[in-house]
Amino acid sequence: MKHTIVTFSPDIFLALLRAKLVNFRASFINKAINICVWAGCVVFVMGYVMQAFGLAQDYGVFQLAGIFAVVGLFELYGNTAGLVADLDGDRTLVYYLTLPTSMFTVLASYVCYYVIISTSMCFAVLPFGKLLLWNKFNFAAVSWSKFLVFVLLVNTTWSILAFILTAHFVSIDKLSTIWVRVIFPLWFLGGFQSSWNKIFSVVPKFAYVMLLNPVTYATEGMRAAMLGQDGFLPFWLCVLAMLGILIGASVWALKAMKIRLDLV
Repeated sequence: MKHTIVTFSPDIFLALLRAKLVNFRASFINKAINICVWAGCVVFVMGYVMQAFGLAQDYGVFQLAGIFAVVGLFELYGNTAGLVADLDGDRTLVYYLTLPTSMFTVLASYVCYYVIISTSMCFAVLPFGKLLLWNKFNFAAVSWSKFLVFVLLVNTTWSILAFILTAHFVSIDKLSTIWVRVIFPLWFLGGFQSSWNKIFSVVPKFAYVMLLNPVTYATEGMRAAMLGQDGFLPFWLCVLAMLGILIGASVWALKAMKIRLDLV
C-alpha cells in the first residue's frame, strides 16, 4: 500500500502521545528506581571508595555527568525490545499506521515518549546525585541552560536509534546481541571513564577513533555543561556533532522502518 512518510499531523501526534503517557507514572517510577540504584553504586564507588586509590576529588561528579549522557542509551535496549515484541505480537505500531497520518507522525510520537521518560529519569537522578555527593557537586557550577538543551538532544538521539535497531534486529531471538554488539561498545569506548583530552594525551590514535562514537560527544558535552569547559571538547562542537548524528539517524530510521514495515 502507498504510505506518506514525512508529513506531520499535530492532532494525531498529540493523541498518540497522550495514549502512551497513560501508564507514564508506573513506567517512570520503576525505571527511576533502576537508574538511581545504578547511578548510586557508580557515584558512591567512584566518588568515595576509589579516591582512596588516587582518583581525583571531583571524579564522582565527573561520573555523574557521564551517567546523564547515557541514561537514554541504556534505555535503548528496552525500547527496541518493546518495538520488536510489538511487531511480532500485537502490532500496535502497524495499527497506528492505518490512521490518516504519516509514518513520521507515528514514529515521532514514540520518540517523544521515549525522550520524556529518559529526561524525567535524568531529573530524578539529579537530586539523588546531589544528595550522595553533597558539597562535591556544586549546582552553581552547572550551566543549566546548556544542561537542559543537551539532555534533550542526547535523549532524542538515543530514542531514534531504537528504530534503526528494530529495523535490523527483526526477531526477539536476536535482541540479546544488541547489548554486546551495540550498546556496551558505544558506552565503554565513549569516554565514560575518562575525558577525551586525557585519552588523547596517552593514546592519540585511539582518541581520533573515539570521535566516530556518538557517546564521546554526549559525555564530553554533558561534562562541559556541568563541570565547565576546561578539559573537555568544546560544548558547541558536541552540540553540532549530536545534531548531525540526530539528523542522519532520523533519515536512516525512516528509510529502515519503511523497509521493515513493507511500506511503499
